Amino acid sequence: MIRQRYQQRPFSPIALPAAIWGFCLEPLSRSAPQRGGSYRPEIDGLRALAVLAVLANHLNQTVAREGYLGVDIFFVISGYVVTSSLLARQATSPLSFLGGFYARRFKRLLPALIAMVVLVALLFSLFVSPGEDLFLPSMRTGIISLVGVSNFYLLKQGANYFSLDISFNPFMHTWSLGVEEQFYLLWPLLFLACGFGRAWTDRFHRRRLMFVTLLLLVASLAVYLRFSLNAQADQAFYLMPSRFWQLAMGCLAYLLHRGSGTVRDLGRVLPFESQRSKIATGLVAVLVLLLVIPLPLLLLNVLLITVLTAMLLVLLQPSRGLAASLLGHPWIVAIGLLSYSLFLWHWPIIVLARWTLGVNRFTVLPILAATFVAALLSYRLEILFRYGKGEAPWQSKPLLFFPTLSLVAAGVVVGLQGPFKGSLFSGRYKYEAAEASSNKKIGGTTISTANCFLDPTAPLPPDAWSGRCRAMLHADRPTLYFEGDSHAHALMALVQQTLQEGSYNISLFARGGCLTPYFSPWPGGSQDDEKYKLCRAHYRSRARYLQSALKPGDRVVVVSFVHGPFDSVHTGTSYRDSVLNLARDVQNKGASLVVFAPIPVFADAAKIAFPLTLCRAEWFRPSWALSAACQPARVKRDREIRVTSSFRDLLLALDREVPAIKVFDPFPILCPVGQEFCSTYSGSQRIFRDGNHLNDAGALKLYSSFRAFLARIDAGSPHGSSHVLSSTSP
Repeated sequence: MIRQRYQQRPFSPIALPAAIWGFCLEPLSRSAPQRGGSYRPEIDGLRALAVLAVLANHLNQTVAREGYLGVDIFFVISGYVVTSSLLARQATSPLSFLGGFYARRFKRLLPALIAMVVLVALLFSLFVSPGEDLFLPSMRTGIISLVGVSNFYLLKQGANYFSLDISFNPFMHTWSLGVEEQFYLLWPLLFLACGFGRAWTDRFHRRRLMFVTLLLLVASLAVYLRFSLNAQADQAFYLMPSRFWQLAMGCLAYLLHRGSGTVRDLGRVLPFESQRSKIATGLVAVLVLLLVIPLPLLLLNVLLITVLTAMLLVLLQPSRGLAASLLGHPWIVAIGLLSYSLFLWHWPIIVLARWTLGVNRFTVLPILAATFVAALLSYRLEILFRYGKGEAPWQSKPLLFFPTLSLVAAGVVVGLQGPFKGSLFSGRYKYEAAEASSNKKIGGTTISTANCFLDPTAPLPPDAWSGRCRAMLHADRPTLYFEGDSHAHALMALVQQTLQEGSYNISLFARGGCLTPYFSPWPGGSQDDEKYKLCRAHYRSRARYLQSALKPGDRVVVVSFVHGPFDSVHTGTSYRDSVLNLARDVQNKGASLVVFAPIPVFADAAKIAFPLTLCRAEWFRPSWALSAACQPARVKRDREIRVTSSFRDLLLALDREVPAIKVFDPFPILCPVGQEFCSTYSGSQRIFRDGNHLNDAGALKLYSSFRAFLARIDAGSPHGSSHVLSSTSP
């Protein structure tokens, strides 16, 4: 079609672009086949308002502070429209009722979704290193979005101790599609249970459906409130049962005001009919304000947005009143028709911009232009599959064709994260692990983050599980047992190098936020948090394991984040007693104890909220596009020593007084004597993953000194460690 139009006109530099633009706009410029006498343009106007709010929020949160609540508006509209669609269609049998509904949903949602997932996965592979932590989770999100369960996967990812910043996952937004698709799976079944799906229904069936909807709405709202008020925000956000009440609100709005049965008759019996348009205009104004100006309580904002949307679906009438006229304006309606495609494409394009040129005042217009062009093409694709005529398989057998197409698309993305992983990446660091990597593994062993690092709330594993976190590769060699919190896990590169050197076997086991040895009170009092209630039991379990596993010559290496002054005698005494008890138990087995002293801490670096691979200049990410947060964070060396002086004095005393205890101090290696400032960089190389965790480069920087430290102890030096610790003084 484009070629024909181009050939019919004299050559012009703008002829071909104009033909392409006309091709994209054609579905919006003519009456779409789905528009009939019951079409309500103001509903598409509400969709436009919702998607523009979401787009503005994702581009710049200061523009529409609560714009992400546009998704809540979509939920209410979906419940309303789906209910009207189901009630408007008659079927000869329950099977044809379900088959017809799911076929319509497949043709509506899947063509554009499949195209987006495949194209974005290809582009993501082009610009994101396969060694980046976010690479595999992002690809997996895309794959499972094709079957409507990405909300569950993202919930699991967010609960992880090393949870990744999902604002760099191009498929993060598909969580809401998962919620809606799970609703679409269950809602028609509820219709059947209430007597619909047959050739006829009566008021009794409608009342039964209304009662069940109201009951489920209340139950879902209770679940949402329970999650929200019990600090389970992720569950309230991602799960369909906690979101069902919003979809049900739209369903109930349709059922309560169904009138004579046609969409245009809704609400005709309202007692305030004469003021209806004015009330609707006022509610639209309030809705817009709620999307821009946040209320003190997010929960209240969500409740108001949901209720206002349901009320507007009842009150608005085509071309009646200011609000309906504005929402029904052709340009606004066009954006509403594009809303699904805009929602699908805006987030991946923003994320791809974050991985390349960044999102800033220079790139906002190109991002918007790319989003609208992609949305127009996507909408064209949707119309083709949704309303095309003929015997094409997507028309004759949609329930078979679209799942098959989804499997093919999933296979493409699986290939990009499997056998073809890294083959498309165009950057310089093709196979190098990311500096920010949190998912670690020691090759040739079962020691990995998945096996040997526990979230604070993870249940205690069985004793046999510890075998997965021990590598006994060297016969008749002693074993180093690394125990602690996430800072022990951060040393996995050092642990691997030590194992490969051959003098020691290795064990590593860590639980996030839980100190080894356990003592109370901690500095800061975190042990009282609900999140860390298993820390004491975890330490006891690990102590029992060590008692059964230790052999003469072994060493227990404890690495935990104990930083800051011991402000009370009680805290210092508690820690000292815990270390002495552990040392006694270890010594009884003919082993010894090694304690890591504190490392520098950079409060500013802890605020970095993006993958650190974005601090590497590439052809697609020039140096001018790098964030200012990529600059080294620094802290005064003497200040760090002063802050931790009481803890260091305690460690030095233990090292001198107890032969079974040796203290290794990484501080002078990471922040050498003579430097005024400690830095997150060593020369041009970053050595800290965040404000207090080493990355692999930082861990390897410690290796030679740690190995020499162990050699001195093995040689029986009476000062195997104290000279290292004392060198941190100015």
